[in-house]
Amino acid sequence: MSDSPSWRAELELALAKLGLLIIPALPRRGVLALARALAAGAWLVARRDRSVGLANLDLAFGASKTAAEKRAILRESFFTFALMMLDIFWFSKDIEQRVARWVEQDVSMEPLWQHRATVGITAHLGNWELLGQTVAMRGYPLASVVAPLANPEVDELFRRVRGTSGQNIVPQQGAVRQLLRALRGGSKIAILLDQNTLPSEGGVWVPFFGLSVPVSAAGAMLGLKTGALFFFGFCLAQPDGRYRCISSGSFTPPAGDDSAAIEQLTRRIAAELEQVVRAHPGQWLWSYKRWKYVAPGTARAPYPFYAKPLPEK
Repeated sequence: MSDSPSWRAELELALAKLGLLIIPALPRRGVLALARALAAGAWLVARRDRSVGLANLDLAFGASKTAAEKRAILRESFFTFALMMLDIFWFSKDIEQRVARWVEQDVSMEPLWQHRATVGITAHLGNWELLGQTVAMRGYPLASVVAPLANPEVDELFRRVRGTSGQNIVPQQGAVRQLLRALRGGSKIAILLDQNTLPSEGGVWVPFFGLSVPVSAAGAMLGLKTGALFFFGFCLAQPDGRYRCISSGSFTPPAGDDSAAIEQLTRRIAAELEQVVRAHPGQWLWSYKRWKYVAPGTARAPYPFYAKPLPEK
């Protein structure tokens, strides 16, 4: 059952169904205009998200960017996220034609089209939802890990929409076994690895913008166990409403799946994601509390206002 009151759950479902009815019928310029309006509204009313975002930008860029530059980045981040949410609905109609018209594949994506097991790594940057759909539509089996929404009926609706491209949506809870099976069968998987995953949940502490954060070790562990290719892919929003899928690189790590190898590879993953965020800051979700936890024995002072020091075991 949803933790929300019944009226709220029903309202969420009604709004989702309304969005699925109206948004796909809009012209592309209408979707962009609506995304700008939603982002502007969020900027005005979502004060907490704005505070978190600006604190994160201060941590990441310090004095290398002015206050005005950081605010501009955060505004763009709000717009990118609003457009991504709208496009979950918009691309549900005539998906093949719309992807062909509005999504470009950079030459850097070529390693992904090999017929081999691949751990696709991405982040909450650009349109990560559309990235998975685009890959699946090219005929490559793709298993994508998705965290369930609090409202089960809305979650099921989004699950059906995500599945229109043919990708296999894997619930976050208990995903490792399914992902391992997919990789051993030569398929591709997609994981978002810029979220907080504590060691008690399968994470390890690694540097991100100079501060230690907990990152899931699942990607590294799965790849090392199967010898899969590691591929970093992103779907970046363009000013004219198009998207461009790019890769920042791919590699096959050396053999070894002990804890040291997993931690080292997870560090490499976090470092690569940091470089991509630095290169495209307006596309990342800065309002997420990425530096929420402070590892035991680590100084609290450098972390943002919302960070919570974890007690010593």
